[in-house]
Amino acid sequence: MIRHTLSACVLGSALLAGVPAHAFELAHDNGTLTLPSAPKTVATFDLGVLDTLDALGVPVAGVPKSSYEGALSRYNSTPVIGTLFEPDYAALKQLKPDLIIASGRSRRAVPELSAIAPTVTLGANTDGFIASFKADTLALGKAFGKEAEAAAALDRIQKQFDALHRVNQGKTGAFLFVANKNVMAHAPGDRFGYAYELAGLTSVVPRREPAAAPATRPAAGSPEAKAAAAKRAEEIRALAQAEPDWLIVLDRGAINGAEKTAAATLAAHPEISRTRAFREGRVYYASPNAWYVVGTGLNNLHAISADMLQAMKKGAF
Repeated sequence: MIRHTLSACVLGSALLAGVPAHAFELAHDNGTLTLPSAPKTVATFDLGVLDTLDALGVPVAGVPKSSYEGALSRYNSTPVIGTLFEPDYAALKQLKPDLIIASGRSRRAVPELSAIAPTVTLGANTDGFIASFKADTLALGKAFGKEAEAAAALDRIQKQFDALHRVNQGKTGAFLFVANKNVMAHAPGDRFGYAYELAGLTSVVPRREPAAAPATRPAAGSPEAKAAAAKRAEEIRALAQAEPDWLIVLDRGAINGAEKTAAATLAAHPEISRTRAFREGRVYYASPNAWYVVGTGLNNLHAISADMLQAMKKGAF
């Protein structure tokens, strides 16, 4: 990550002009970005950050191509600066942003993006997810002069988290990622391992260190792929035998309004279908776009936690 700082001459000029030396400071994943003035043209590839900026009333001038829903639907008409993974450098140069916010998906493009405009990344950690999300939100709020609004919004969300934890006190859970009739468990430390922290559930799947995940997906049909599939199947068997109180399910195939097939996949699964949680209806189907596409964000996490709380209150036992 390129770290942007004021040079001595720019600092002196700012002081002579009576402008605050640090008019804009944004703490990010790799330090603190300092600019002489608040950026007027912001481009973001991070939809969670977009959601937070939208909630705080901070204008965003460029976004990646996506299917924007709910509070973000207004961005369907915003200039497109590429995809979630691949920036459109020509579009960015035409937009002339003062600030670019990259995401985990576009992180490898940071050097090229930094040549166009100051570039940062902000990303909530899977470990200590709530704390890191709060820190990023407050950093954005402080940088854009919206600290009070950010704090108030976080307080509203925290109340929902607290209510979820009370409902699920002493309960266990398992997060299932369903794609193409395959069922994979996510443990604390995995991409969606933060679900346990949000819901206040204890994972029946042993914690997995993020570094333990393979860097690349093995080729289909390879010995490595077969070994990985056997390991996943063994993990699912152990998960089912542990009889989690709740199943949290993300239907990957249902993104962008596509057909929902996870329930049928689980019903046909020889182990999951026999768990008490499945038979008794204690299955929470997570919103695919909210969890998989957007991920974080003030409006998004408020909606996620409210929906989860309503569902788990009904299924409380």
